[in-house]
Amino acid sequence: MKKILTTLILAFCCLAANAQPAVMPGSLYASIGAGGFAYSHSGNTTMSAPAFGAEIGSWLMKPLAFQLAYNGVLAPSTYQFGTNATTLFSFASAEFKWDFNATFFHVYNKTFQYPVPFYPMIGLGLLWRPAVTVNGNSYHGDNEFQAMLGLQLPVRLSDRWSAKLEYKCFFLPEGFDGSKGPNNMHMVNLGLIWRQSDDPYHRKTAFEARNTSEDWFVGYGVGALFNSFEFEGLTIGNAKTKLWNITGDMMFGRNWSDIWTIRFELSGYFARHRYNVETEQPGNWYPFNMLHTDFMVNVAHLISFKRGNRLSVLPYLGAGPVWTYKKPVFTVGADAGVMFRYYIDNAGDLFFDAKYMMVPPRVAGGYGPSGSILGVGYMTLTVGYIHNFGHSTVRYRMPVNHCTD
Repeated sequence: MKKILTTLILAFCCLAANAQPAVMPGSLYASIGAGGFAYSHSGNTTMSAPAFGAEIGSWLMKPLAFQLAYNGVLAPSTYQFGTNATTLFSFASAEFKWDFNATFFHVYNKTFQYPVPFYPMIGLGLLWRPAVTVNGNSYHGDNEFQAMLGLQLPVRLSDRWSAKLEYKCFFLPEGFDGSKGPNNMHMVNLGLIWRQSDDPYHRKTAFEARNTSEDWFVGYGVGALFNSFEFEGLTIGNAKTKLWNITGDMMFGRNWSDIWTIRFELSGYFARHRYNVETEQPGNWYPFNMLHTDFMVNVAHLISFKRGNRLSVLPYLGAGPVWTYKKPVFTVGADAGVMFRYYIDNAGDLFFDAKYMMVPPRVAGGYGPSGSILGVGYMTLTVGYIHNFGHSTVRYRMPVNHCTD
């Protein structure tokens, strides 16, 4: 594995004599890569090859891209540890990629887009491991959620092509692949990127945040949370409706443009295990939290920015770690929802947020009636207040010729 990493780093340095890519918002790209991996599970680490992957995506605006990715490794399962056998681990992810330089600095078309040309990445998806047989014993296949943090270093080869050195760390849930404790899959790939267009002198539009100190916000909300086991017991008056609890939200984020918003939010606090089927009594309560990153689209501004429009409608998708306290469990989950945000003044907004947080059954305390891992989670309804920092031109503008007293 050390030889593989050394070869990748040397190859990357040899390519570094060319300029970095600066891309036009809206342009498509695709990439492929191959390299090695390190699989940490049950206190053991296996380092080998191959690891491989492919991505297809689009730059939503200058500093932010969205991509769909597949990564795979041929690695020994926990059950195959100590043998020469391997199995295919597959990772399918929805990922966001952030152009660090374009966010905080002016980008110049030089050998390196100084100070540091790199793209941090975050993603969430599913992973699969097929059934394995070891010494005549068969072990069923496994599938779970996974979260990813990564870093990509691009090196420009031409107007359409770049080389890349890419690192991804996949966080695997506790108990996946029969392991004990949290697990990680580290991948290092060297590959190529093809892009549809190149525009190193692109400037931000009138409806993108202009200054790094502007368009930030914090928010606080309270409301109700429902423990969902495929939404059984949701009807008011049912004995199972004791699965309702009080919840709260704390958020921090930024409006990057009139369309795109990114926020970090802490949700959760109180929940219950699934009700007892025989007695129809709710299970024991437990405290928990989920810290999720949400990517939000302002659909009210998708077609055009309308002055004087106070209401923003922001559907979103997100992911992040989730953990419990009484019997500690640490894993990852996904969330989706829609937030209605109403402009009061330049400093404040009111909001209503409806979301669903999908988590592994080991966190929520059981499966739903069908036994699917996709049917367990938390539904929340919250209302609250958002405080905005600095000047903002991307969420609201006064109508032309508007007069104030």
